[in-house]
Amino acid sequence: MLPASYTDAHRYDGAAIERGTRGGREPCTVQPRDISIIGDVRRHKFLTAPQLRELWWPQRSIQAADRRLLKLFRAGYLDRFRPLARRGSFPWTYHLGAEGHRLLQRAGIIAPRERFTPRAVYDYGHVLHELQLNAWVLAARRALGPALVTWDGETHIEPPPKSRQAQLRLHDDWSAEDLQDPRARPVRPDATLEIKGERDEAGHRLFLVEYDRTRRVDKNYDKFRRYDTFLCSWWRHPLADRDSPPYVLFICQDENQRSQFLSAADRELTGHRWHPSAAPAQHEHIGRRRILFTIERDAHDGVLEAWRLPAFPPGHSVRRPEVQRVTVAPPARSEILP
Repeated sequence: MLPASYTDAHRYDGAAIERGTRGGREPCTVQPRDISIIGDVRRHKFLTAPQLRELWWPQRSIQAADRRLLKLFRAGYLDRFRPLARRGSFPWTYHLGAEGHRLLQRAGIIAPRERFTPRAVYDYGHVLHELQLNAWVLAARRALGPALVTWDGETHIEPPPKSRQAQLRLHDDWSAEDLQDPRARPVRPDATLEIKGERDEAGHRLFLVEYDRTRRVDKNYDKFRRYDTFLCSWWRHPLADRDSPPYVLFICQDENQRSQFLSAADRELTGHRWHPSAAPAQHEHIGRRRILFTIERDAHDGVLEAWRLPAFPPGHSVRRPEVQRVTVAPPARSEILP
């Protein structure tokens, strides 16, 4: 039987929408929690009423949460819509309203000159990527508990300007070699998660999450190459406060898609760090160690594991072809798959 959180996130395909309407703005007294709620909606683009209840009213009744969300909607801080249903009704999906944008500006959360762009949603299919991604993160959050430190939405990571003209020089005569595309280009993960490791702050691990609904591995070749260059070459420049590179977690729809992604990534992730004194077995194929592949449903079943490529690419003199299964949740451990 499929877990309820998974089926809830996947039952809207192809649905038309109904927009929430208000007769006029009804001002309400803003509480500190309201600002955080509105900030979450902005950060994660779209959140359903059940998702917001889980985040902000886990011990309260459905009615208490829905009453507050209705007040925020009527005040113009949030806008909402939902799929049309032949019988009954679907929960509302919330996104940022114009008044919410202004409120976050007054609170200093977003820049004063940042313009508000209304979201014109005509087809519910256009928001499924965000809703299903957020449902996956919430499922992972339930499994991780206090080990989940932070959750941010889509993040743009820009390479340093000097890397656009030439490859960055690494410390101690190390260099990045054999990259499929050595250009330093931006990466834009769908979400970022910081998870505790085995040792408090020193063990925190950053995960850049890529959620794929397309099932088309060819649309991800460029992402594999960008992340390989990012991890082998320039990750320290935007993440200077971290001692180790982040992980990149690709969320696949099923086992077949994960197998296709693993096969393609095995060919594409060829970059490594090279040093004149290092033997081939000492080359650091960071992308192959830090890019992981998981199945969406596993998190909804409470299973936080992923698969990792062999340490060396095809044709390498010391390659062993085993794929590793690794846990995302601490304590970290790995198991060799046959």
